[in-house]
Amino acid sequence: MLQIIIVFYGPGLLWGGQSLSRLTAAAVAFVINYTAYFSEIYRGGIEGVPRGQYEAAQVLGMTKSQTFFKVTLLQVVKRIAPPMSNEIITLVKDTSLARIIAIKEITMMAQEYIGSRALIWPLFYSGLFYLVFCGGLTLLFGYIEKKLSFFRV
Repeated sequence: MLQIIIVFYGPGLLWGGQSLSRLTAAAVAFVINYTAYFSEIYRGGIEGVPRGQYEAAQVLGMTKSQTFFKVTLLQVVKRIAPPMSNEIITLVKDTSLARIIAIKEITMMAQEYIGSRALIWPLFYSGLFYLVFCGGLTLLFGYIEKKLSFFRV
């Protein structure tokens, strides 16, 4: 939430003038935040490949790019699938934080409707939407993880 506020208001406060558009600021804040998480996941996946794999590829005469694409990357994709799916689902849920800079997303629209009509159902429906959407992503990523676990017994 703080990153969204800093990205939206920061440039205007530091250099004066007009700040970024609300949607651009939210997108930039999410990209900055989740790039750090995704890079750590990839780094951990690459470091998780045993050193012997690289040595075996070198003995077989593979170049560094062949080793990366034919040996390392296949193992990394399999290792990072669970944490990547968790982060993507978290990103979907974090989009509701964009309302802090007045982006009209599903939660804000539901609250505006509640304020104008005095009904609680729109908030329930927006929560149900997030539940169904994240449930669908969970099933999709579970299927992908199952397909990638072909070496497990």
